[in-house]
Amino acid sequence: MQIWKSFPPTALILRYLLAPPFIGLLITLISYPSGFRSLGTMLYILLYSYCIGIPSIALISFAGKKLDRYYPWLKSPFKKLVLTVILQLLIVLFIFMMVQIVFLLVNKNDLDHLFKQFSVGFIWAISITIFGIAVANGFLFFKNWKQSALNEEILKREKLAIEYEVLRNQVNPHFLFNSLTALTSLVHQDADKAEAFIRKFSDVYRYILENRAQEIVSLRQELLLIRNMAYLYHYRHGDNLKIVLELDPSDEKYILPMALQMLLENALKHNVISEEKPLKVRIFEEGDYVVAWNNLQLKNVMPDSNKVGLDNIRLRYSYLCEKPVFIEKTDQFFQVKIPILEQT
Repeated sequence: MQIWKSFPPTALILRYLLAPPFIGLLITLISYPSGFRSLGTMLYILLYSYCIGIPSIALISFAGKKLDRYYPWLKSPFKKLVLTVILQLLIVLFIFMMVQIVFLLVNKNDLDHLFKQFSVGFIWAISITIFGIAVANGFLFFKNWKQSALNEEILKREKLAIEYEVLRNQVNPHFLFNSLTALTSLVHQDADKAEAFIRKFSDVYRYILENRAQEIVSLRQELLLIRNMAYLYHYRHGDNLKIVLELDPSDEKYILPMALQMLLENALKHNVISEEKPLKVRIFEEGDYVVAWNNLQLKNVMPDSNKVGLDNIRLRYSYLCEKPVFIEKTDQFFQVKIPILEQT
């Protein structure tokens, strides 16, 4: 039932009622034109065409849908084409052989006649199948090409919306407020430390302004940002917060800009940081991933969270690579794994 429901009535008529006799009459016109002179021969050809055509088209349609699940046309065109040719040939030949046996038994023909008819039918089955594949796959390629262009335009618009959301949430307003508050008190206590604090603070915002339009940045650049932020956070929390960075400062490895910043702020936002409960954040490499790990000690009163940070990272990565973002939470720790990217 699913096969029939997937096509509108017009398509069903064209596919199942008109295509088989058209192909049968075309073959007759090429191989046996004198058959058009006999009404009995024409009726025989129509019956024969429907017996082969309807089950063949239905099985090919069903098998094609199953094949699409594992080998989409746009992702594996060559493999899809080869498998389609083989599968459709096997289906057509199997149906042809079954129908041929039934017709020969009804007409009481011998096995020699069966093999002769089968060899002729084999040639026609291959020819028609290859022709049908060329037409059908040409149509599918054009259809998918148009859909791909449409999807690309949709992705561009969604990307603009995501970039706007990223810009709004790149720097937590609490981070800005707390840093300025710390700076205010530091200015009156130690001018040298205040100067160093301002320098690190300006480096953070310079990085944001310079890289906000980039799709990816090198691991070395992102590491510099996190080091500057760790300096600012350490001034506020002292030994109650320990940030361990175990990253290779490479220009050959890439990640999303501000991704580690979001993960770092996420850890500080949701967990208790105190002398009794120090928070440890560890950022390190594991295979083709960068891992942001922290011990879990959630606040009793959780701050408002719209999950923009994690959703933002996950969504942006889905546009750039096929590797997933892994999020793991236990009673002891919380960690997020983000893929290391290659520059294309």
